[in-house]
Amino acid sequence: MLNTDTNLLTFIQENPDLKEQLFSGHFGLEKENLRVTPEGELALTPHPEVFGPKEDNPYIKTDFSESQIEMITPVCDSIDTVYQFLENLQKIISLSLENGELLWPNSNPPLLPDEAAIPIAEYKTKDHPDRLYREHLAKEYGKKIQLLSGIHYNFSFPKPLIEALYKEFQEEAETFDAFQNRIYLKAAKYFMQNRWLLVYLTGAGSIYLDDYTTTPNEVSLEKGVTLMKDATSLRNSPYGYKNKSALHINYDTFDSYITSIADHIADGKINSMREFYNPIRLKNGHTDQSLDSLATHGVEYLEVRAIDLDPLEANGISKDTLYFIQLFFITGILTNKIDLYEIRQEIADDNEKEIALYGLAHPKITLSNGKKVDFVEAAITELDRMLTIAQILAPDNKRSHYTQTIHLQKERLLDVKKTIAAAVETQVRQEGFLAYHLNQAKKALTEAETTAYQLSGYEDLELSTKIVMQSAIKKGIKTEVLDRSENFIRLIKNQQIEYVKQATKTAHDNYISVLLMENKVITKKILAENNIRVPFGKSFINLTDALQAYDEFSDQAIVIKPKSTNFGIGISIFKESYTKEDYHKALEIAFSHDSAIIIEEFIPGNEYRFLVIDDKAVAVLLRVPANVTGDGFHTIKELIAQKNNDPLRGENHLKPLEKIQMGPEETLMLSMQNLNLSSVPSANQIVYLRENSNVSTGGDSIDVTDKMASFYKKLAVQCAQTVDASFCGVDIIVPPNPHDYEKAAVIELNYNPAVYMHCFPYQGKARKIGDMIVDYLFAESN
Repeated sequence: MLNTDTNLLTFIQENPDLKEQLFSGHFGLEKENLRVTPEGELALTPHPEVFGPKEDNPYIKTDFSESQIEMITPVCDSIDTVYQFLENLQKIISLSLENGELLWPNSNPPLLPDEAAIPIAEYKTKDHPDRLYREHLAKEYGKKIQLLSGIHYNFSFPKPLIEALYKEFQEEAETFDAFQNRIYLKAAKYFMQNRWLLVYLTGAGSIYLDDYTTTPNEVSLEKGVTLMKDATSLRNSPYGYKNKSALHINYDTFDSYITSIADHIADGKINSMREFYNPIRLKNGHTDQSLDSLATHGVEYLEVRAIDLDPLEANGISKDTLYFIQLFFITGILTNKIDLYEIRQEIADDNEKEIALYGLAHPKITLSNGKKVDFVEAAITELDRMLTIAQILAPDNKRSHYTQTIHLQKERLLDVKKTIAAAVETQVRQEGFLAYHLNQAKKALTEAETTAYQLSGYEDLELSTKIVMQSAIKKGIKTEVLDRSENFIRLIKNQQIEYVKQATKTAHDNYISVLLMENKVITKKILAENNIRVPFGKSFINLTDALQAYDEFSDQAIVIKPKSTNFGIGISIFKESYTKEDYHKALEIAFSHDSAIIIEEFIPGNEYRFLVIDDKAVAVLLRVPANVTGDGFHTIKELIAQKNNDPLRGENHLKPLEKIQMGPEETLMLSMQNLNLSSVPSANQIVYLRENSNVSTGGDSIDVTDKMASFYKKLAVQCAQTVDASFCGVDIIVPPNPHDYEKAAVIELNYNPAVYMHCFPYQGKARKIGDMIVDYLFAESN
């Protein structure tokens, strides 16, 4: 393999643990998107209030402009994890925007107002350092150039890898910190020398609006729209996001790197390390990102700043690109000699310029010795080096990620039509600049809306838990999953910690409140003592006694249910006459879910679920029992299968609606209608599979919060207060005439109410219950 550090390669190859570590690491992404109106104009509205102050939210901030959202992932231990977090941020932000605003998917800006009207990011105080810095940028560079958006890719090697390499390859009297600085400096040098290849393969911004800028290779693409012919990236060209003058840095040693940047600051070329717009920067994790801090604490990770937003990808970047850039770093530290000295940086800069402006024409590339070579030849050399490293060193379970991305990059190299820049140009020619990018933005929003209930990377968690986690992330609250099988999470904001299980089990409810609501007999007793009407009934602890009570209940409508279960499991309802056999079967079903059951009178009317949080009825649902509608052709079994095909229906509370089951409860319900699963209902005939209306047993949820009379909302709050519950699901039967208030009855209190049915109802307005829960938990911190 050409130009490879044989000793280092052999050492890693002979140590399997090091091979695993070499292809691991820590990853972080920062992505900027401009907010735009439905017409493609820069949105001039303030940073959305739902995200809280931009100073306090670690995940959702603004970049230069108030109109420029910045998404920041936490440090993640894999590409999958960091990509999933970015995907979640993209979805959360898209769904939170109002007035039809969208996230503009290109690095190059949309329709812009006059320079003066572009809003600089606002902070809590006018003299906030971030505000003052942005005002400096506006003055020095102009506001429009600052709106060029992109992705920053942060990466560090695992510390055990660097420690192992240090023991083997340290120079005489070299400290660990100095060795680590040298490793990262070497990776940065390789990147700087070969960044032209990355610009070719990831460049996506060769088209811009006429009034934005001018370039030497511009041609008119459509009215008001300019194409940089054969270009890959405006942002990475001399006309993009660059310092006013080239800032050549001495990469020979870490000290020379620090000194050369300090010289540029002293000369007034930049005012601080923040203004050092290099394609890659050496950084550490300290809050103070000054040059002095870097000099004192050394390098802990690399930050790549040269990546365009990819309009072809909803998240702005693909996993293939993430793997490719990681392989760039790995190849850098394994390369034997990197001839990037200060005098040769002009050559590296020229290569970047040529590819950014003319890359699709495959211009010649200049090597560090001044020799010009064929672009494809030079690119294949680097890609083959990367491919060989992946084939030799990548662990078996990871190798395909890296070999596949190299094959993809080779396809883009050999056929320019397959590059991101060319693919975007083709689409813009077909649809128009604004139309194409707005369509991509709308497509991403539609996908977010369709999968709003999903949280990437946490598909196995119960849906209500995911809703709370989404809201926590939206508001900048750190979220940890403590036990996935138990849906147990920890939320952290500043010094406040909240433990949450299954979305609504928190420290804000006393244990005794939970026990009171869990026992339905005690619940009814307490409610009745507070002059709240409840169904009359009896409890039984064995089947024999319950069977002997048949004559006592046979002439009245009744409900048979387990004593201490939630989610409507094991409930049978008899509104009309029923046989002793039906009664017996219902008892067996109830006892199969609990050691004690309740038989109580059936109260006529519609059943509603009221969600009470902190003495407020925040949502109300009409719950329609599981049902199908006949068409005169299909059997009930087939109709159930059709309804269950709805992508919003699932099992175990992982989706907004539960699938309709075909168990004993459903069979009993059908038999009482002289039907079975093979029956064929007539057209438009509604067949109910359950009497109980729980969404958890396949029912349909209809939001009626805004229509529900205040009497019933107050009643629900009163019920929660009787058991001192902060979170409570109150099931109320509203009589056929809703104004007959005295005929209403409370049938249950639920200590762990599912919240997803309010957030994603079958019909009606979706309620932001996750936000309400998080706001309540962190009320004192807000």
